[in-house]
Amino acid sequence: MHWRPMREEDVAAVARVAEVVHLDYPENPAVFAACQRLYPAGCHVLEGEGGDLFGYLIAHPGRQDRPPILDQPMTTLAEPFDCYFLHDLALDAATRGRGRAGEAVRIVVDEARARGLERVVLIAVGDAHGFWEKQGFAQLGDGRLDPAKGYGPEARMMVRPV
Repeated sequence: MHWRPMREEDVAAVARVAEVVHLDYPENPAVFAACQRLYPAGCHVLEGEGGDLFGYLIAHPGRQDRPPILDQPMTTLAEPFDCYFLHDLALDAATRGRGRAGEAVRIVVDEARARGLERVVLIAVGDAHGFWEKQGFAQLGDGRLDPAKGYGPEARMMVRPV
């Protein structure tokens, strides 16, 4: 199993993984397609030996004060860039606990560094806050988001220096 760049033809399989992993935070496949089209360098999939996909990672340069709206395809990246935004990471249950998330975070940190950005920002949803803390992220201020972004009341913005 290895991480590789996402291709346009992977979007349907990415959407299937998302449907299983993100039950409370569904996103239209058009969201994944837009991210892949706008910033393909930040889109990766976790591929098994037989070519099946077991996870995905979507990240892109962005603005901390303008996080993406849940379930709404982006039409452009928010500029001027002040962070690298870890938009989404999803792993099939069978792959968890094997270090694949840590590999994904390293990919994101390396990409942010290569772009000259000093921090990675994400929105932690559900009960994932502790997981992200173990990956080196900390809540940004009170972490609260505008409810119009669609992430739910428990969602918190988190940051990790590069």
